[in-house]
Amino acid sequence: MPGPTQQADVARNQSLLSGAWDGSVTGASEDDEGTAPAAPKMVGDDEYGEQRILLRRASWAPWSIELDAQVLWTDNAALANRNQLSDTYLRTGLRVGYSNRVAGNLFVNAGWDYHTVRHNEATGLDFDLGRGDLGMMYLLPQLKDAFLVARYSYFRLTEVEAGSVLYEDHVASLGLQKLWKISRGQQIFAGVYGDWSTAPQPWEAGRHEYSLAAGWKLRLTDALTVQTSYRGAYYHYRTGQRTDWNHVLMVGATYALTDWLSLGLTGSYSVNRSSAPVFEYQNLILGAGISAHWEF
Repeated sequence: MPGPTQQADVARNQSLLSGAWDGSVTGASEDDEGTAPAAPKMVGDDEYGEQRILLRRASWAPWSIELDAQVLWTDNAALANRNQLSDTYLRTGLRVGYSNRVAGNLFVNAGWDYHTVRHNEATGLDFDLGRGDLGMMYLLPQLKDAFLVARYSYFRLTEVEAGSVLYEDHVASLGLQKLWKISRGQQIFAGVYGDWSTAPQPWEAGRHEYSLAAGWKLRLTDALTVQTSYRGAYYHYRTGQRTDWNHVLMVGATYALTDWLSLGLTGSYSVNRSSAPVFEYQNLILGAGISAHWEF
């Protein structure tokens, strides 16, 4: 059975692709008007979850619900340095979010995520992950479409079906994210983030993260959108005996079947370099999925 640090690292890495544990920034809809942020998802974002900047519609809907399911393949399920095991796994997720203006340029965000991962062969790596977020976002008037972000997150990683706790933590996050509109349907996004592990259990699995993310998004048709992004991060584990440099390149395509239902193809390639060579790895993840999103 994997140890708690390995299990937490595997969950973090697998979740980057789905945005459940990441601090990357996604683009905004070109059809929206005004400015308002969606509920953030910054992992060891940025530690844990995907962060979005969305533009406010004429009739703003503060609540959102997302359901998704993905089938993915990885060439290194356990993030091993040698004797890598390839495997397929099923990821399912649910997110409820709330985002609204407090006053002026200040917005409040809150959300709860719950997702599961089930492997075909490496069942010892299966997990459930719950995450709660509460944060504030401030629109910088000097920089169009740029936000300062402060957030508190609680993470709880358990065995399957909400079993024994494998890892939990309280994380404080600060970030700056910005969107540049190149043309209608085309934009560049970037962000810098710091995430500080404050109360990890077990202690050795906790880590501070300092990351930079940047990407490009292009809407090819009204239904089809493609996106690529890069995330570089420095990890400092709470024991003080391990530091990592992590690089992730992600690509994806989304096809909207309706205004609330979409299909997607995703891929990521990760390289991790560590002060402890046993934790060095390379990892490829490819997958396809379906997602539903409602706002009200």
